[in-house]
Amino acid sequence: MRKSLQRWPVLVLATIILGCGSTLVLGQPYAPPQITAAGMHADQQSLADEVAQLRAWQAEVLAKEAAAKKKVAGRPTVKVGGRIMADWAVFDQSPSNVASYGYWGDRNEFRRARIFLSGDAFHVIDYKLQMDFADNPSTPTDGSIYTGAIQSTSFKDVYITLKELPWLGHVRVGHFKEPFGLEQLTSAKYITFMERSLCDENAIVPARNSGVMAFDCSENERMTWVIGAFKSEMGAEPPIRRNEFEGGTAVTMRATFLPWYDEATEGRGLLHTGVAYSYRDIDDHTVRFRTQPEAHLGETILDTRSFLADDWQIAGAELAMVYGPLSVQSEVFGAWVESPVLGTVEYSGGYAYVSYFLTGENRGYKRTAGAFDRVKPYENFFCVRDENCCVQRGRGAWEIAYRYSTLDLLDARVGGRAHNHTLGLNWYLNPYTRLMFNYVNSNINAAHRQTPGLSTINIYQMRCQIDF
Repeated sequence: MRKSLQRWPVLVLATIILGCGSTLVLGQPYAPPQITAAGMHADQQSLADEVAQLRAWQAEVLAKEAAAKKKVAGRPTVKVGGRIMADWAVFDQSPSNVASYGYWGDRNEFRRARIFLSGDAFHVIDYKLQMDFADNPSTPTDGSIYTGAIQSTSFKDVYITLKELPWLGHVRVGHFKEPFGLEQLTSAKYITFMERSLCDENAIVPARNSGVMAFDCSENERMTWVIGAFKSEMGAEPPIRRNEFEGGTAVTMRATFLPWYDEATEGRGLLHTGVAYSYRDIDDHTVRFRTQPEAHLGETILDTRSFLADDWQIAGAELAMVYGPLSVQSEVFGAWVESPVLGTVEYSGGYAYVSYFLTGENRGYKRTAGAFDRVKPYENFFCVRDENCCVQRGRGAWEIAYRYSTLDLLDARVGGRAHNHTLGLNWYLNPYTRLMFNYVNSNINAAHRQTPGLSTINIYQMRCQIDF
């Protein structure tokens, strides 16, 4: 009995040591009590050896973890993302429009199907590689007949950025959007309507090109500035959808200012202003301007055809206001083309729109970019049964919008004018998923068709999108 009682402290000590050993295995630091070998029982000496082995093993594991973290920190980070946008459109054409453009019918496509990799290296360099695998309607250059879709893969944002440089701020090199236009620089994931206005999408406003630009914002993030030099290139966009400015060089710049920004609500109230300018040289001395009726599945409705030109310039002005769920936005554009045959040719256009969130949300705004950002619903959509078999629902965010846009390509050259009215309804199921419904009434006075004159197209279209 006495020997059994004498072994109890040994057994308790063994239990504590083994528990500490398991804690060490889980990576929690523990310092066991110091045990001297003098006067120890053989079992106690064995337990002390095991503790020493466990401490050595723990030190080895911690050393390996530290080495792994150091190795990872020395390599660029990688983030994978993308977006899917599936579109459907129904076209209701007037008889005069059918006579001018032919019958369009009902169409559908993947408007965007993109994958990207992005990340940074040592916090002073970031990069992005984005590819689009969406189908592109195989419309001929004269926009006369729709013949289905063709598979194409194209570069979108492919660049490297050097960050936090003295004086310059950030410098980006690669293939990306030129700094021109509020609607253009707001990602397609966040724009209010399915398509940008008549002046956009390369009609007057430039899109992506290869180049280098410097950009930065003020310390209080109320002002932004961007300036860059670009070289347009063949193959950067599907050629059937581009204007013919290949081979030219450009200098493009933009500045924005926030006269009012409600810090307390993080931008639930703001006033945005901005201006942009671009000078564009033309290597092959020909230009061509054309546009679609704010429906990517539609065909070309205005076309100046190619004509001789030495260079051209664009100027734009931006204005936007957010006041809680109410948002107003407008831009105006002007283009001046110097032609050795026609002299100075002037084109112009613009848009204005208003939107309102029925559920009370507001448009997000990214101050460092001077552009609008993601909408975050107060309540995500869901529809499930609870434990009492009652249906519980979340409504998401609902937004209604109206836009008027116009484009005038009729100055000393065949082209025409167009006026669009667009009604939109957006349902944000969550910050990353959205359903969009657009009705577009497009009134066209085309001078480039074989049967010129006034015509009308009514377009009913829908989009289902998700980004990740």
